[in-house]
Amino acid sequence: MSDNMVTLTQTIFYVISPLVTLLAVWVAYIALVKQTRPHILVQYQPNPGIQSFVDLVIENIGGGMARNVNFSQPLPVQCFGIEKPNGSGVEVLGDGLPAIAAGQRFVFDGGQYGGIDSRIGDKLELEVSYSYTNPFGFNRKRRELCVLSIAHLSNMPTRTSAEQAIVDSLKGPNVTTLQKIHGDLSNIASALGNIAEKGGASRDAADS
Repeated sequence: MSDNMVTLTQTIFYVISPLVTLLAVWVAYIALVKQTRPHILVQYQPNPGIQSFVDLVIENIGGGMARNVNFSQPLPVQCFGIEKPNGSGVEVLGDGLPAIAAGQRFVFDGGQYGGIDSRIGDKLELEVSYSYTNPFGFNRKRRELCVLSIAHLSNMPTRTSAEQAIVDSLKGPNVTTLQKIHGDLSNIASALGNIAEKGGASRDAADS
């Protein structure tokens, strides 16, 4: 290999090596920033326990804590009514939240499909602003855009959780298997009580 070729190879190595190192550091920095940056998600979700009910869920799905969380407008909740609104509902978080830790979620009673649809229509664009601390300890501010919608829930099936089904079966107006078992056990307990009382009365008469 000629001296010129060796010189060229060394020059390329000296130029490329720092660039590769710088690129690796930059990629690692970007990954670290993404892992420690908050990400606030606001959406309506079907209630997992009660049929036809919808929850408003505010969740930090990022890796860092968001502080001084503010919303561009209050969020409508408790908007009940399946096909048409039953009242106007209420608004929450007009003053925002002091902080949302990584993985923390706040759940509100959103209402029902008809009631929420009457309040937000096709969609409600919402801007979420907050501050956070980057990996180097500097405070940063961030804004995110969330779009609240209820239309995608119109054809979703509603289910009642096992726990709620048991509660409903015990207190519902229709006679269910659990209610029948509960009634039968009550009758058995009452019959045993009567037998015990009669036995006690018979012993008392014999003793006298």
